[in-house]
This record gives sequence, C-alpha cells and structure tokens, in this order.
Amino acid sequence: MFDTNHGNLTHRWARAIMRFFPDREIMLRTDGRVRHVKISKTLQLSSFGAVLVLAGWAIFASFSFFIHDEIVVSKNKEILEARMVYRSLLSEVSDYQSKFSNLTSELGKNHGLMLDLVEKNAALQQNLRSAKTRLQSSNSRHEQIVAARANLKSKLSGIENEMKALNSHNFNLKGNLNSVTTDLESALSERNFARAQGKKLSHTVTKLENDLDTLQKSEKDILVKLTERTKDNIDDIEFVLKRTGINVAKLLKANDGQIKKNFGQGGPFIALTPNTEPAQRLKATLANLNSHLKQFGELQLLMKRLPIAAPLDYFTISSHYGKRRDPINKRWASHYGIDFGGAKRTSVFVTAPGKVTYAGRKGKYGKLIEVDHGLGFKTRYGHLHKILVKRGQKVDYRTKIGLMGSTGRSTGPHLHYEITVKGKHQNPWRFIKAGRYVYKRQ
Repeated sequence: MFDTNHGNLTHRWARAIMRFFPDREIMLRTDGRVRHVKISKTLQLSSFGAVLVLAGWAIFASFSFFIHDEIVVSKNKEILEARMVYRSLLSEVSDYQSKFSNLTSELGKNHGLMLDLVEKNAALQQNLRSAKTRLQSSNSRHEQIVAARANLKSKLSGIENEMKALNSHNFNLKGNLNSVTTDLESALSERNFARAQGKKLSHTVTKLENDLDTLQKSEKDILVKLTERTKDNIDDIEFVLKRTGINVAKLLKANDGQIKKNFGQGGPFIALTPNTEPAQRLKATLANLNSHLKQFGELQLLMKRLPIAAPLDYFTISSHYGKRRDPINKRWASHYGIDFGGAKRTSVFVTAPGKVTYAGRKGKYGKLIEVDHGLGFKTRYGHLHKILVKRGQKVDYRTKIGLMGSTGRSTGPHLHYEITVKGKHQNPWRFIKAGRYVYKRQ
C-alpha cells in the first residue's frame, strides 16, 4: 500500500514538471542560416531555482537594509541602559560596603567602650568601699581621742584638787613653822612637781585638741569629695535616663518599695557628740553624703535593669518605631517596636538581665520571647527562627536567647524588638542611643 502511494506521488511530480518545464527548442537565424538551440528541462529547473534564490536574496537584503538602522539604534539603547544600571549597581555596592565598614568600626569601638565602662564601674565601687573603710577608721580614732581627752581632763581635775589640798595643808603648817620645816620643804617640792605635771598635761591636752581639729577637718574634706563624686555620678546616670524618654522621678516613686527591698544598707554605728559644733558639722556632712549615696544606689539599681544595648551585634534598621506604612497591606499603621534586618539564624541577645516570662508562638509575632527585667521594664523579641530559652529561666546581660527568623506575619528575616515600661511602649532606638552615649562618656 505504501509503495503504491509513493509511486503515484512520484508520477504526479514527474507529470507536473513535464507540464511546466517541457524540453524547448529555440531557432536562431543568422545570415540565412538557421540554428536550433535545445533547452532541456534540467537546465530550465536549474535556471528557475537560481532565479528564486536571487529573488529571495534580494528581498532579504532589502529588508535587512531598511531595518538595520533601527536594530542598531535599539541595540545601542539597550547597551546604554545596561551600562547605566551596571553603574548604579556599582555605586550601591560601594555605598553598602562603606556603611558596613563604618558600622563594623563603630561596633568595635562600642565593644571596647563597654569593657572600659565595666572596669571603671568596678574601680569606682572599690574606691567607694575603700573610702568607707577609711571613714570608719577615722571615726574610731575620733572616739579614742575623745576618750583620751576626757581621761586627761579627769586626771587634770584630780591634780588640781590635790594642789588645793596641798595649799590648804601649807596654810595649816604655817602655824607650826619651826617644827615642820622639813615637812614644809617636802610639801613645796611636791607642789612644784604637781605644777610642772599640770603644765605638761595642759600642753598635752592642747596638742590633742589641735590633732582632733585636724582630724575633723580631714574627715570633712573626705566626705565633701565623696559627696561631689557621688553627685557627678548621679548627674551622669540621670542624663542617660532622660535620653531614653522615661520620667525618672515618677519611675523611682512607683518602684520605691521594690528598690528599698533590693537596695541594702549597713555599716558600723558611730555615735557623734551632739554638744560640740565640729561634731554637728560632721554629722550634717555625713547626712548629706548618705542622702546622695542612697540616691546613687537607687539609680545604679535602675541602670542595671535598663535595656540600653542592641539585641544584635550587626544589624540594619528596616522599620523604625511609630507611624509607618504596613509592609503587607500598605496601609498606615502604628509600629510599637523596631525591625532589625539581618541574615537568617543571626544570634539574638537579651539586652539586660531578667527573667523569661514567655517563650513560644504568639499569633502574628510568630516565635516570641518576653523578658521581665524588673522595676517595670520588659523587652520582646519576635519573628524568631529558633528559641534557646525556657519560660521562668533567669538570663544575664547579653545571654544568647534565640536566632533571627521570619515566623508569623513577616515579609522576610528580621527581628521585631519592643520595650515597655510599666506596660507602656517606648521607642527602643532612644534606649540604644542612650547606651551609646554611656560608652562614649567612659
């Protein structure tokens, strides 16, 4: 069947070729002579094919000639746009490299400043303990001097009484001068000795009083210096706390009971003589120092609970605190935290010591950790890839608590970081800038 169809098709092609390209003869007559030129069908087919090829080439060449300029212009435009995009990308890459270098340098400096701050704080506490020890020693010496002075006054009074008794005895001996000449000379010798002893004791008392005045002045100078240093420290801490935007006085008043519970006091009892003017001045200076030390202790306790560090070592801020366009529905909304951009699985650190009150999934936050730092301070870390702590666990400053992720309502890997004070949201960036100011001051 197949061979029959193939034969029919071949036969039809042969008939068509014979019909359109039969063998032809051309008669040429020149000077009465006639010549016949035969044109075979093969030559006709070759000539027809050559004509078709030439016609196709002419059409293609004409079309290419007309559209060549437009193609060149289009290609030049594409090359120019590609070059502009490439240069723009090179500029952005250079800017990002510069920002990354500056950020790395700044973080290195901040790390060194934090270490210096810790060392300086330890040195200051050591100096304060040393000053308290010297003050206790000075007060002990003061007690000894006061006791010695009272003892010397008592002895001087006894000597004066003895001198009065000797004078009375001398008057009695005058009536019997001839019989008691030897006794009188002895009494005179004793009286002169007693007077000499009295002068020596009086000189000693005067010297002791001068030493006591010098000691009291030295104690006062030490207390004044301690008070001034404590006031400077208080001013520095209050300045940092004000930069965070919180009301320091209101917060201290609200946490007065908890601060008194955590803020210990003590020391030896050193009684002051209330009837002397130097003792009254020293007592007033001590009361002023104690007041400032108490305030400094309260502020130190507040600073230990203050989350002023960043939760990441390296980061970029993809969304600030406050009003913003929602990244998903593009509508205006309130943002009660900061979004830190970074690579997935980046380490997340707690920004102050405290206790984990929540660790797990929580709605649109995804995987969330909440830490209570005490005194009304709380921090939250949302959209985590992995949680490394448990509820109820106590964490120290810079403890690694999780890994950055994109769980919950999120468009990509980032960390959502919140700070609340007494249940009210605060701008975390103000706390981080206050922490940077602390490092620069050290």
